Amino acid sequence: MKTRLPLVLALALTLSLPVAAAPPTPRDEALRLAPDAFALVAVVQNLRDHTTAVSESPFASWFPTTPLGKQILGGANFKQITDSATPLFGALGITPSDLLHDVIGDAAVFAFTPAAPTDPSGERSIILVRPRKPDTLVKVIERLNDVQTKSKELKALVEHKHAGETYFERQKPNGPSDFYCFRDGVFAFSASETEIKAVIDRDKAAPRDKPSVLAARMTKLGVTDAAVVLLVNPRPLDAELAAKVKNARPDEKAFLTKFAEVWAAADAAALYLQVGAAAELGVSLQFDPAKVPAGARAWLVGERTPSAVWAAVPDDAIAAVAGRVRPNDLFTFLDSLNADDGKFGARATIEQALGPLIGKDKLPLVLDALGPDWGAWVAPPAKGSTDSVPAAVTAIKVRTDAPRGAEAAKALVQSLEYGFQVARIAYNAKHKDQLELREEADGDTVVRSLAGEGLPAGFRPSFALKGGYLLISTSPDAIKAFRPPTAEPKPGGDVPFARFSATAARGYLESHSAVLAKLLSAAGAGDEKGLADQFDMLARVLEPVDTVELVARGDATGVKLSLRVKPAKSLKK
Repeated sequence: MKTRLPLVLALALTLSLPVAAAPPTPRDEALRLAPDAFALVAVVQNLRDHTTAVSESPFASWFPTTPLGKQILGGANFKQITDSATPLFGALGITPSDLLHDVIGDAAVFAFTPAAPTDPSGERSIILVRPRKPDTLVKVIERLNDVQTKSKELKALVEHKHAGETYFERQKPNGPSDFYCFRDGVFAFSASETEIKAVIDRDKAAPRDKPSVLAARMTKLGVTDAAVVLLVNPRPLDAELAAKVKNARPDEKAFLTKFAEVWAAADAAALYLQVGAAAELGVSLQFDPAKVPAGARAWLVGERTPSAVWAAVPDDAIAAVAGRVRPNDLFTFLDSLNADDGKFGARATIEQALGPLIGKDKLPLVLDALGPDWGAWVAPPAKGSTDSVPAAVTAIKVRTDAPRGAEAAKALVQSLEYGFQVARIAYNAKHKDQLELREEADGDTVVRSLAGEGLPAGFRPSFALKGGYLLISTSPDAIKAFRPPTAEPKPGGDVPFARFSATAARGYLESHSAVLAKLLSAAGAGDEKGLADQFDMLARVLEPVDTVELVARGDATGVKLSLRVKPAKSLKK
């Protein structure tokens, strides 16, 4: 016990000491001086680190060796850009490396707010840069002032005082002045003297030991670590939107009115670019849940749930999209954005288009039984297959356990069979070769498909009701390969909505471009050789990319949509 007592006392003393706050980051220092009431604030942070990581990545060493890399980096346009920049950097006495590492590599902020509808001259903007080496930026500014003075672009550089602090005016012979100052290592530049004075005032008033409003907004939106962020403050744009609603044409007014209701519920938004091993471009939206219109709440806030269909999408699919929504809910939402009379709404359009086919008395049953899980994908022909075209599949859940669900499923199958028969008759009336509607057994499932010698290899439009899913495909084999999902998806986390495999697409083009070009040329799409060359070019363009995925994440106050691009080689060591 005697040996433990000093340790216990030491631990208690350590825990009782105040914890030193983490020093503010360069971004925080710049945002502390930025106006938080402006409509748009663009933030670029850690550009030096991101650029260094990418330049030392496997992708950077691999891409120049690819045909596309050689074409871009060795092209005349790239050389023209680099050559034109050289004199500019020489005149400023700085190298591109100096600019990146010492001036803009830590943090740069651009804030802008438009003029109010009643004040066309009220547009305001300011640039803030927190350089790693302020002395380097001072020398660049001095050099720029000297060059422009000698060229008569700058008439005079005048020193002013505000609240006891210095700022400068760059007077021009033919136009308004520019203004700038340095505050606590942050450089501020604006065409407005008022904005520079406001920077000085914020520097004196804004606390250094608490996150700024803009930094807190980035945290709330989940974009704190993004390389590039465009913050959107909805409130300065309210007046402009209200004016558009007031002056809208009758056919636009209903939609703009509903949009204005959603806009009024928005607290903040951001477009962002995240760079790591892969790149992510996205939008993050935050709302006041109490203000979100009831019809839009399910779309804008709350956790997302992945579609069960993702479990059935083949691993080698070229492209796929899947989600969860009931048609009735979708039509209700779309109609809420339309004119109040509903004559040309989504539900009325569907009723006019499908009512005669399915039966106006059966259509409500069918719509009620469909969903929420649905999906569609395109997969390359199976290895060893003689098929020349990819297989496309659409799958949608049919709830046969819903009220009169079995009746709805029967109506669906009958309607599709009728549609296929109409297509067969129309084709046979114009072609010597004839199509027939065949039936194949797949266990307890009946697969119906159109077949004929005139169709391309692998193209046989088909449909079936299998495992509680309505399947429509270009191949009966794809329907047979479909494995109905059994697990109920759980909400939360990143939920995929769409996926594109550039690797699978490139593999298909490389092995089937000649056959595909011949088929499309025969169909009148163009010259066979020209089409083959275009496919080869597309394959080269796709080479740097592995996959592109669109995902969504939601919580009680907002939603984030992200487009993730995974390159063929990592962007990070």
